Amino acid sequence: MFRRAADVTGGPRRPGCSSAILYSRPVAHPPGEARGLALIALSTLAYGVQPIFGKIAYAAGVEPLPLLAWRYLVALVCLELLERSPRPPLRVRLRLWGIGSVFVFNSIAYFMALDALPASVTALVLFTYPVIVALFAAFAGVEPLTWRSLLAALGAFAGCALTAGGLQLSAGLPARGVAWALAAAVVYASFVVLSSRFGQDVPARVLALHLVQVAALLCATFAFLGPGLSLPRDPRAWLSVLAIAVVSTVVSMIAFLAGMALVGPSRASVLSSLEVLVTLVLAFLLLGERLTAPQWVGAALILGAVAFQNAAALQRVLGRR
Repeated sequence: MFRRAADVTGGPRRPGCSSAILYSRPVAHPPGEARGLALIALSTLAYGVQPIFGKIAYAAGVEPLPLLAWRYLVALVCLELLERSPRPPLRVRLRLWGIGSVFVFNSIAYFMALDALPASVTALVLFTYPVIVALFAAFAGVEPLTWRSLLAALGAFAGCALTAGGLQLSAGLPARGVAWALAAAVVYASFVVLSSRFGQDVPARVLALHLVQVAALLCATFAFLGPGLSLPRDPRAWLSVLAIAVVSTVVSMIAFLAGMALVGPSRASVLSSLEVLVTLVLAFLLLGERLTAPQWVGAALILGAVAFQNAAALQRVLGRR
């Protein structure tokens, strides 16, 4: 089901198209295309509900670090049961754990942002990471920086500025929350570029397992040294944390990687950008969150920048190849 890839895009690099999707080799006219698209849609929904579960957990009194610790501990148990293949050599595992140590700080920054910002705004700011990847990849020599990637990056940051300017929160919180959300995007972009350079020969499930191993260790340690590992006795706290671990970590990861192996990373990356819309709709329906006019313009700029950067892939999704 899972395949190995030669580079960050899973195939020959295309000028002007940067992808944050790794470790899957595109398949031309795959027989399981419909199943692959359905799996990507499932992954998008599973990722998109994560901020909603996070807000429910916070409302029940859960703090960010204990939430992350239990998220990855539960996910680790699930992935250890699912991935039973032989482990790679120690030198490879050390490399993967190093990549995982970068990945875990993305999660910490994300949930710190979610603690200060509405779920919809957190998702919007975080989804600048595909265009940040283009900048980092150029500096790292992974792929060239084109005018399309540069314009997309500028449009995304303009959208972030409008989104931040429209916040209606108490003094001190907006700047902190937006800073954490931008940090999450930058750290995740760094993780993507590092993975494309040093993790391209590793099967996806093996990489995912090692990421979760490091995340569980670090988050549990940080939580133990800080607020502790205990969760409130409110059933909402435990149910929301379990949902994040199982639905928004294990299910989303496996569904995305399996679907990507069937339809290819380019199409998967475009479809997965719908995660932002899922979060916006659910935040509107379930949390009663509202975006101001400047924030809607910022949202359009962010989504437009992502679509503009992946225009070639979008054309392949909408048309027959």
